[in-house]
Amino acid sequence: VHYHKTGYVLTRFLMKLTVKLEYAAAGKSNAEVKNAKKENEYFVDNLPVAFNQRGNWNKNYVHARRHSGVTECPTSFVLERGAIHLQEAPDFYCSDADLARGMVGRSGRAKMVHFVRNPFEMMLSNYFYHSQDPTPEKWVHIDDPCECNYGNGKSLASHVLPELSNRTKITDEHLDAVVTMCRSLYRSSPRMKSATFYDHLLELDHWKGLQLATAQMIIASSNANKGLAGGDILRMAQNTIKFQNLLTSPSIPDKQRENMHLLTVSMDDYIKDIRNVTLKFLDFVLGTNDTVVPRDMRIEKAEEQVEGAKKKKKTNKHITQGKHEDKDELKQLLRDDPVLGLILSEVEILVNDALTQSEDLVYR
Repeated sequence: VHYHKTGYVLTRFLMKLTVKLEYAAAGKSNAEVKNAKKENEYFVDNLPVAFNQRGNWNKNYVHARRHSGVTECPTSFVLERGAIHLQEAPDFYCSDADLARGMVGRSGRAKMVHFVRNPFEMMLSNYFYHSQDPTPEKWVHIDDPCECNYGNGKSLASHVLPELSNRTKITDEHLDAVVTMCRSLYRSSPRMKSATFYDHLLELDHWKGLQLATAQMIIASSNANKGLAGGDILRMAQNTIKFQNLLTSPSIPDKQRENMHLLTVSMDDYIKDIRNVTLKFLDFVLGTNDTVVPRDMRIEKAEEQVEGAKKKKKTNKHITQGKHEDKDELKQLLRDDPVLGLILSEVEILVNDALTQSEDLVYR
């Protein structure tokens, strides 16, 4: 599970890396891997050689930022046995027990890898990325960044506050203030009455542009851009709590809780230490018993990730770090902002706690 600017590209590469490793360990060639990916049915002794894949480069397992009006979780969210499921920004608003049933429904157990990011870094990356000229994404031309309601009229805030209010200092009043800030910045002057969200990112000064982009990532439901972006700060916080609940909630049967395992991965840590974070991911997904995929193969692939990242950093437009002289100043302004600072700081605490707890969990 990941969010906007927390690992869209990385999750796809790690899925591909895992499957390739499994085939290589079984002595299968790259050609056989490609054929297996197309057919999804390569077996040896009636057993699959590698994980199947649910979701691909352009597609999630279920629709991002959407949920059923009945269950309040994504429609048809039931994980399948022996498959890696790629999912961006899910709306997990259902009960802990219902979410647990979806996680282990067809498989009996589930390993969840939650890709998170420091919210301040996430907001800076988001702003710098979408304010590029030309912009890498088309939805910025159609979005209303202040649209906080879903199609049924209920707000994103109303769905996440039941969880967040128990674990953070974030209140209705704080989120209402973000909506007010957003509307004070978006189409608020005669000159910008017909301007797009993207026009605002280009025309506003860096601080006001960052405020608007951050407001969109906090309170926007994504209804205005067909579920492509918005509100992922609150979703990341909500799902951080929900994943922890899956391991601890008394509403979930003991056997189900014992069969769910969680690894929280920080994009910030990955950027700093690609080799070791990749190894941690592989050990979690493949298990620490290295009889199926030997340790030396895992280390080799992790080191290849480091070299590959160096090459991609030179050309990949998704890489937005280290290019802006005012980054540190803008980050401090975010921290000091009376509207945005508390919300981002509270989410930062949640994320850091989840990462600390993840360090203490070892799946065998």
